[in-house]
Amino acid sequence: MSDYPVISAVSQTLRTVLTANITQSTDSQIKNVPIELLSPKEMQENQETLGVSVWLYRVSRFGDMLNEPPQRISATQLVRTPLPVLLYYLVTPVASDPLTRHALLGKVLQVLNDYSILRGADLQGILQGTTDQLRVVLETLSLEDLSLVWDALSEPYQLSVSYLVQLVQIDSAMQPVQASTVLQRDMTYTQILSVS
Repeated sequence: MSDYPVISAVSQTLRTVLTANITQSTDSQIKNVPIELLSPKEMQENQETLGVSVWLYRVSRFGDMLNEPPQRISATQLVRTPLPVLLYYLVTPVASDPLTRHALLGKVLQVLNDYSILRGADLQGILQGTTDQLRVVLETLSLEDLSLVWDALSEPYQLSVSYLVQLVQIDSAMQPVQASTVLQRDMTYTQILSVS
């Protein structure tokens, strides 16, 4: 069960995993490189010339789970079904040197492949200590889709990849609904005659 801060908890989890494996790395090419939850444009506006942008650029509903029934929490109470959402992150290495950008992107791909399922001690924020599990998937975007993202930023295209994080559920803020259980079921059967 996750309340509305779950989206920030997912972002914090990704940032923590990348920080542990990039910023705190002993590799001289990538160590001390900050991981930011800003868009690449915001990083450049803040005069940050070196870093990795992990920017949440899209949120969508997970349609396959929209018809889940309400959860019964007691014999007389139902909780409204949580909203299942998918989170899309654009990951962009920001550096003046192309070889540094390439090395950072390679390290991001390696880390998020190694941590493709985040659970337990990896989880941050309100997800800490829960049994929740996040799946991190490299999303293959067409050049047109990537261009649309960069066009929305009003920036020229930069080397970047997109990741999909699933499944995040946002619980309803509404109080449980009183609903009694079915005590008796009446069924009747009628034979349908065919018409010749």
